[in-house]
Amino acid sequence: MNLPCPSMQPSCMLTRRGVASLGLRTWQISAKPASQSQLPARRSIASGSAPTDLLQFVTSNGGSINGATVSNFSGKDGGSGWGLKATEECAAGTKLIDLPAACQLTYSASDDKRLLALIDQVPSELWGAKLALQVVAHRLQGADSKFSTYVSNLPVGVSGIPMFFPGDAIAAIEYPPVSEQVKKRCKWLYEFSQNNLAKLPETPEDPFSGVKVDINALGWALACVTSRAFRVRGPSHPAACLPLIDMANHSFTPNAEVLPTPNGVGLFAKRKVAADEPLLLSYGPLSNDFLFMDYGFIVPDNPHDRVQLRFDVGLLQTGALIANVRDGDKDVDIRVAGWQRKILADLQLDGPGANLEVTLGGEQHVDPRLLAAARVLLAKSEAEIQGRTLERLGRWGQPLSRANETKALRTLSGVAAVALSRFTTTLDQDEEALRTGVMPAPPAPAAAAAGSGQQVQQAAAGSGPGRPMTEELRSSVRFRVEKKKLLSRAIQAMGVQLKQLAAAGPGEGGAAAGSGVKGQPPKASTSKGFGK
Repeated sequence: MNLPCPSMQPSCMLTRRGVASLGLRTWQISAKPASQSQLPARRSIASGSAPTDLLQFVTSNGGSINGATVSNFSGKDGGSGWGLKATEECAAGTKLIDLPAACQLTYSASDDKRLLALIDQVPSELWGAKLALQVVAHRLQGADSKFSTYVSNLPVGVSGIPMFFPGDAIAAIEYPPVSEQVKKRCKWLYEFSQNNLAKLPETPEDPFSGVKVDINALGWALACVTSRAFRVRGPSHPAACLPLIDMANHSFTPNAEVLPTPNGVGLFAKRKVAADEPLLLSYGPLSNDFLFMDYGFIVPDNPHDRVQLRFDVGLLQTGALIANVRDGDKDVDIRVAGWQRKILADLQLDGPGANLEVTLGGEQHVDPRLLAAARVLLAKSEAEIQGRTLERLGRWGQPLSRANETKALRTLSGVAAVALSRFTTTLDQDEEALRTGVMPAPPAPAAAAAGSGQQVQQAAAGSGPGRPMTEELRSSVRFRVEKKKLLSRAIQAMGVQLKQLAAAGPGEGGAAAGSGVKGQPPKASTSKGFGK
């Protein structure tokens, strides 16, 4: 639940197979010596026991609650269980919960110097992992911790988060920007546990009183933090967990918001809220990538979702070949002239410091920088783009010419088709699998030959025909269904534009560029994709 930890993006690559395949779902802290291993039980609020003691925790530590309480919605609000609801009708601007600094679980200079030294060993971009170490420390303190009530209500197991999926479910994601990120997170957890935490027991630097904190303990705490931490004081200050407030579930049309108060933060009604109405926060304009990795859910038809690609000229060349884009009587051969390279640099798609991440999906269907690049690289001469700004070059529905736009849209349709072809199943197969609860058949030999051997081997091994879906596999299939829908919609939108161009007549630039059926998007290929 609740606000994201989007900076949790280590730059390393997974090389140890077991980390991503451990299937660690219920986190336990192993202890040494035995006399220090009796840790307080954690009560998962998902189990049905009402976390009403959180209300008392807030009020007994200087906070206040006015018109809000905890409630088990059992999915009625679109969530999966516990959340917050209004106890009475509340006007817009009503302060529902006031949470002073004393109620916020964070870390500061007043904490154990040994713990702070350990926190300093975590890279600054992994701010969620820094706070996770403090959560572990409070868990070890048990009833002596000021936050024992809050920590005891954290979930015992963190379901739905891909970092804890078995290997077959990670392979079933079939979307490298997420699956590789999951592996990087697992690798960082393993390395920090081995190289930093494992050396602490029985040393003066140990902040955990001899208790062995392993990958399971840190992973549990990290999952709790990434799904509920707020950066209440901005990016230059430590993150904080906000008891009770962090139980509010997500909506892109929220009725509540978190705002600063003179002594901390508060949950306020964003609009008029009816009695018994769920209190919902927006976790931000997040794609399904972040919602899936950090919270364990996806939003169908998420308006902020995109398909990521890595730009290079070869990506467009492949799209043009797949779409059979022609230059007279021969295939289009995209060669970059000096003037074109300069425009690519202006678009930050070439040169030092280039940002090569482009996307498909969204309201315009094609990333403006990608659309601009296609138009420029397929232009006959610099004169075609004279007088056009970078913004104008990337504007949907504003072609340079009929001929250039036909080539550009067909090429980009080919790029989308290539990206679709990298999945081992079709959209229809996945939707049928979600209806029946049975994984679709493994890829046919031709498709297997086109993909990487490791990817196909993993997918085939974990997704044989007739195999019942686990919850993890179902989550992975739901995620990739949304990506396929984005790509399919992009192809359809470009097909509509191509039909309109064809209906407009020859105009400037002559006949349509492709030799296939005029105005039709290309068929999917099985050769390349994701900009690789």
